[in-house]
Amino acid sequence: MSESPTHAGERRALLMQLRRVFEQNGYAGATFSLMAAATGLGRATLYHYFPGGKQEMAEALLEDAAAELDTRAFSQLLGGARPTDRLAAFLQGFGEYLHDGHGHCLLAVFAQGDARDLLGPAVARHMARWQMLLEATLSSTGLSPKRARRAAEEVLDGLYGGLVVGKMTGDERHFERALKRTARRLEKLD
Repeated sequence: MSESPTHAGERRALLMQLRRVFEQNGYAGATFSLMAAATGLGRATLYHYFPGGKQEMAEALLEDAAAELDTRAFSQLLGGARPTDRLAAFLQGFGEYLHDGHGHCLLAVFAQGDARDLLGPAVARHMARWQMLLEATLSSTGLSPKRARRAAEEVLDGLYGGLVVGKMTGDERHFERALKRTARRLEKLD
């Protein structure tokens, strides 16, 4: 039995409200009390929309965040534009997804703590696909497969490292600087 359009739309709106709870509190800290406060709904109503409870919410949020990151950033690596233009568009989209470091990456949140066992394999699948897209784009600049793989890892390390260090130090501009450093390194491939 499929969801009615109304139910699906309501569920989608709830996910947007729940996203912030999970981003700010992680999987373990996203309690039903916090979810109820964020949505204005009780536990029974939340279970009506998400019969699988917190796990179902987290899985839906993960797929939604992955789709958004894919659309904004990683899909920019596809197409016929010059590789360096695709890489620049990717970096721009990645920065937009993270609101230039002011936002959270829900995949990174779900890749750690209590959520790791539950959601880690799905996060790893998305990351593996995205790394392959980066490697292919970097290979098309003339890098050998080994160097392209290493460069793709360095790009992801720089972006996610910049995000985490910025959060840890309270330096809201750290991610922006990491993004710019990464862009300068990639521009040299042209």
